[in-house]
Amino acid sequence: HVSPSGLMMRSLFTRGRAAVRAVPAAQRRLFSPNANVEEKSLMSMLSSEDFNERSEMKQDMAGVRKKFSGFFRRPIDERKQLLEELFPELDLEALEAGLPMEVADMMIENAVGGVTLPLGVAPNFVLNGSHYIVPMAVEEPSVIAAASSIAKLVSENGGFKSKSTGNIMTSQVQLLEVDAESAMKAISEQRTELIAAANQFCQSSVKRGGGVRDIYPRLILPRVDASSREPYVVVHIETDVCEAMGANIVNTIAEGIAPRLASLVDGRPALRILSNLCLKRRSAAAFKLPFAALNWKGVDGEMVASRVMEAYWFAEDDPYRAATHNKGVMNGIDSAAIAMGQDWRAIEASCHAAAAMGGAYGSMTKYSIEDGHLLGKLEMPMACGSKGGALTTHPLYKLTHKLLGHPDAQTICQILVAVGLAQNFAAIRALAIEGIQKGHMNLHARNICLNAGVPNELIDECREFMTLKKKWDTATAEEFLKMRA
Repeated sequence: HVSPSGLMMRSLFTRGRAAVRAVPAAQRRLFSPNANVEEKSLMSMLSSEDFNERSEMKQDMAGVRKKFSGFFRRPIDERKQLLEELFPELDLEALEAGLPMEVADMMIENAVGGVTLPLGVAPNFVLNGSHYIVPMAVEEPSVIAAASSIAKLVSENGGFKSKSTGNIMTSQVQLLEVDAESAMKAISEQRTELIAAANQFCQSSVKRGGGVRDIYPRLILPRVDASSREPYVVVHIETDVCEAMGANIVNTIAEGIAPRLASLVDGRPALRILSNLCLKRRSAAAFKLPFAALNWKGVDGEMVASRVMEAYWFAEDDPYRAATHNKGVMNGIDSAAIAMGQDWRAIEASCHAAAAMGGAYGSMTKYSIEDGHLLGKLEMPMACGSKGGALTTHPLYKLTHKLLGHPDAQTICQILVAVGLAQNFAAIRALAIEGIQKGHMNLHARNICLNAGVPNELIDECREFMTLKKKWDTATAEEFLKMRA
């Protein structure tokens, strides 16, 4: 017996596969969301030699790690002083100034104020031998602590290795009321002419070395629950957007070329819009940790690796678990993306869509054990920009990009993927070894103390009191205040 909700869930996770099977084999490439995408993953391009640079990297990082030792225990003024010492060009006053209302009014409609998130930094991120102090904006305790802890561990063992594909974004033109077979043939035959025509709508990108790289049709079959509708054609326009996130560029191209496409196939242009599933704009990060480095909370490193693998398989097997597993990835990615002025909603959409492309929603991260090492990997489609948009107007975004050394768009994506991988690994390690609440609630206790009216100078003592009683709530904080009165 299967409940109605069970039948609905079964349909949700099987209808994608059923739809693909319904397409003749010759047309499947054009139907598939993976059409025209390189089969070889970025992760397969990372050789084992990429992880064999540890001794030199440790020597280079030793001084930086020493500077940031105990960073979380220092007063705020000392943290800022260290940043000023390392980055004298930073305008640290922008950290407290916030967003001027006149700038807010230019950025959005009906502006009345601003919502401020705490901005912290996760030091010790090492990608391909380069050191980054990653800014993260988030209201949730333990996120930055977890990412920082794993970043330090990975930096002591070779650092993260990362790669990116090109900066290709895809826009779509939906063509209805067409003879699908003849329309696809006409578009394919006119590919070169259509690319030249589309490039007229992105001359700035062309001048910077970008522009339209490919145009091709896809056949879309209505889902099985909509059999009365006819198949239709969607044209993909793939554009190198250079250092921009690219949404405005590719939307302009799609709207500009749509009339010509409709005239060519004698059809009606419907939606003309970018796709946030940017499979030609992927970034990947990986780490490799020996069992000896994984010893944690009194648990042997090999056992830690084994328990992490169990947690990973759970997320691969079950979409209920995968949703929370992947939320852990996005805790890191979103926090850093917000701090850097990236479109985190677009990133969320792309990452979750990619996690479901196999026909069922699964883990974004991949883990494996090889020769006494735990390997962690994350490869995601992700669109980031180092130029344009709010980056040119918001003073804090200017500061965070300076903090990172003005990275290009691909490096921004690689940093975000590394942060997401670190955050996920920290979460599943904690879950698998001691449970998530112990560490999280100890950090969350600060907020509880503030809500209960505990003076700043007594917060650490109150946290210890709650930890001893194993109760992290307002009533226990108030009990502490009565005891101290």
